[in-house]
Amino acid sequence: MDSRPHRLRIPATAASFALLTLLLLMAPTSEAQGQTWQEAPSGASAPADSAETLDRLREMQAGFESFRESRIPPRTRTGAFRCDVRIGRICHWFGGADETDFPPEPVETGMARRELLGALSGGFAGVRHPWILGQTVQYLIEDGRPSAAAQTAEACGLAEPWWCHALQGYALHVQGEVPAAERAFARALDDLPAQEEARWRTPRFILSPEMRRTFEAADPQERDRLWSRLWRFSDPLFLVEGNDRLTEHYARIVLAIIREDAGHPFQLAWEEDLEESLIRYGREIGWSRTQRPSMGTGLQDPRTIVGHHHPGSRGYLFPEEFLVSPADVPPEAWITAPREARTWYAAPYAPDFRGLETQVARFRRGDSLLVVGAYRPDPASAVVDVDLVSDRQGDPFAGRDPFDRGSGGDPFRRGNPETSPAEDDHGSGEDTVALAGLFLVPEDGGEVRRIEGVDREGVLTLRAPAGRYVSSLELLDEGLGAAWRARQGVVQVELEPGQVGVSDVIVLGSGAPFPDTLDDALPHLRPGIRVGRDERFVVAWEVYGMGVADEARVTLGFTQGRPGFLRRVGEFLGVVDPDAPLEISFRDVAPDEVDTVFRALEVSLPQLDPGEYTLHVEVAVPGREPALSSRPIVVMDAAPDTEPMGR
Repeated sequence: MDSRPHRLRIPATAASFALLTLLLLMAPTSEAQGQTWQEAPSGASAPADSAETLDRLREMQAGFESFRESRIPPRTRTGAFRCDVRIGRICHWFGGADETDFPPEPVETGMARRELLGALSGGFAGVRHPWILGQTVQYLIEDGRPSAAAQTAEACGLAEPWWCHALQGYALHVQGEVPAAERAFARALDDLPAQEEARWRTPRFILSPEMRRTFEAADPQERDRLWSRLWRFSDPLFLVEGNDRLTEHYARIVLAIIREDAGHPFQLAWEEDLEESLIRYGREIGWSRTQRPSMGTGLQDPRTIVGHHHPGSRGYLFPEEFLVSPADVPPEAWITAPREARTWYAAPYAPDFRGLETQVARFRRGDSLLVVGAYRPDPASAVVDVDLVSDRQGDPFAGRDPFDRGSGGDPFRRGNPETSPAEDDHGSGEDTVALAGLFLVPEDGGEVRRIEGVDREGVLTLRAPAGRYVSSLELLDEGLGAAWRARQGVVQVELEPGQVGVSDVIVLGSGAPFPDTLDDALPHLRPGIRVGRDERFVVAWEVYGMGVADEARVTLGFTQGRPGFLRRVGEFLGVVDPDAPLEISFRDVAPDEVDTVFRALEVSLPQLDPGEYTLHVEVAVPGREPALSSRPIVVMDAAPDTEPMGR
């Protein structure tokens, strides 16, 4: 999986290089590197006419963005542009280790922003206009003052209250106050004008064209259900209060509205390609500029503005192909690396987001469901191999304070602002506090079942009514700015009278004692599905619905590869061949007066080459439909290390 981060380069076009040149010529750019920021005369009084005030502030704001662009030092670039994703005039590519390689903002740019903020604040005192308020909130956020931005939005006093709430939600989200941001955005949605409905309540840009057509063709009730599912399961961590991926989406919409009628660093006319790029990939963490060597024509501007995005950006959005039936989502279907994802995000509390090695299993308990999950951080999983933040860049969302008052900490993460992620040891986790959790999230809303712990690896168990869920095993270490996660669908339906059922198969750890009951087995559940080809290990399962003294034929076997994402377990019935050398069959008799039977078996796999396989357990009772349980496993040359990690 390609996990390199991404850059945004403007301009580019799908038509031809000639059009690229035309856009460069038409883009308003600063005239010379020596240009200085022109402050409004200190003694000038504000025009009495509100239209004149607004025009003056628009001119000042556009001038600031032109000044900002002129102060980005250019770097000579040779060779052709390469686009991994093209959106209209916009060229995106994945920057890898260069993603944080952008220059710090010059001091004079930060000073110019402060001057613009003073003018905006004075103008808004006399002219209560939504445009002025939006620019004020945005530049306060850029200036590293999201708290002041939230207070300004809260006290806005506009005739359009929805815009006040939306700006407040934006600032609160940037500040990390996600639950409060959710409430502010909810108030904005309650007062939303009709012309804004499509922008805020439909999946413009973030879903594929095919899925958007499905969404638009659905009746209103189904659209609401799909919308709710999309954001419920796109929440990066249920361990963290609030849904920051949802508030990030709304914050991007707010920023798009702010930019669409104003100057911005890219210095291009605002069109849909810029809006789509912003909604899909988020706001930039920094800017750089490349310059091609002059070709001697004197007719084109060779400078190109580059917007950089967070190197930890990943695709957290729930896979759209499972929106109709989320509980059918398989393991490892998401998170996706930038190249595979349509829209990206980096969680500020854990910009280093990794895979969690897990084994999840379901067991019946009357009319309820028992879910068990073994977990540990996967040492082979990583988002990026680059420093997430470089100390020399200061606050990447704005320039350094020209008066040297500090930026208030690292906006990429929570925790100790004096420690950068580059200094952390993500492997050991010593001297930091971790929080673990197992969650069952109902497919169509309702109570989220949860159990939490503090162990870096272990086994969690959770009981819930039978139904359709998405399970999530999670581990968060905010001190390291790191998180681990594994999600998959979990379904439990009632057995029909006379039907035989079998639980998920579980694989115990190396050296585990042979268990007599499920309670004996669970503490030794292997955190993952890797086994050694010469290792002897125990597999276990439960059988349900067997009558007194029923006889069953139990067959255990292996097939090459993993089960397909959309296959149902029933499709594997009949794949087990009793004559194959890697299968065993035996007769099983249920104990008297018990309809739940626990079984365990010790096996080894010396005949299997390393690779991916599927372990099947089939239980066949004469006169009834066979029951089958399947679990993917990975066979390795040597037994995996299953010793507990440091806690």
